[in-house]
Amino acid sequence: MAILRAFPESWRTNPRCVRSNRVRVRAMPCAGFLTRGPRDQRAKRKASGSNGPDGRTSMPTVLITGCDTGLGREFASQYARDGWAVIATHRDLANAICGTPSIRNHALDVTDPDQFAALKRELGDEPVDLLLSNAGVGLDTGRLGSLDFDYVRRMYEVNTIGPLRLVETFADNVAAGIQRRVAVITSRMGSIGLNLSGGHYGYRASKAGLNAMARSLAIDLFGRGITMLLIHPGWVDTAGGGGGGALPVDVSVASMRGVIGRLGNHETGQFLSYDGTPLQW
Repeated sequence: MAILRAFPESWRTNPRCVRSNRVRVRAMPCAGFLTRGPRDQRAKRKASGSNGPDGRTSMPTVLITGCDTGLGREFASQYARDGWAVIATHRDLANAICGTPSIRNHALDVTDPDQFAALKRELGDEPVDLLLSNAGVGLDTGRLGSLDFDYVRRMYEVNTIGPLRLVETFADNVAAGIQRRVAVITSRMGSIGLNLSGGHYGYRASKAGLNAMARSLAIDLFGRGITMLLIHPGWVDTAGGGGGGALPVDVSVASMRGVIGRLGNHETGQFLSYDGTPLQW
């Protein structure tokens, strides 16, 4: 609850805003930010007849990075199946997701400022309900005496700087949305308190930096009604997870989507596992 010190006194002292020990319990939203679930928002849009630029009833929109493979691709597919408009970004557009009209594919290497600028120009002021930072570089296995510092540097560029640039570029789009959520895929390996095995210096440091950065963003974006969440996907059977993970990709993504959809603005800045369990910083 330390993050509450950065928020208004009236918010902190309102008993309705004190989060219960069970993460899944949704308390009454405070500070004037009405947080609705995805179904509620779609119903509201349909009832109001709100239309998008193409004249159709508007759908909630999610922008996802790293949709080339694994988690990002599964996020895009699941959100599209549930009626979302999906902006799927890829480091290589050869991996575009074809055959689904509600998925728009765009090029975005999260280490390339010019590609961020190009995507921002294309989207303009389009509202984004959920900004999902998923792109990342996987585990490093180097040991002391044989570290690849170029790879360590790349992990920082992708895992830490990339998500920060993403939020800075599209914060206004998120603020213009209805749900106003930012979810960052991180890792429990970024937890200092849970590090009992050592090693993986670059990966751990890049994710710890990501966690610290996102915590600050949660404070800075709170006044705009934006909910920030850090979420660990579990040991998933993907290339980024080293392969052989115990958790199927579709199960991890479905669980994370449930957690993302339940959180209200008063719960911003949390570091959670895919099943909603709080993790130690």
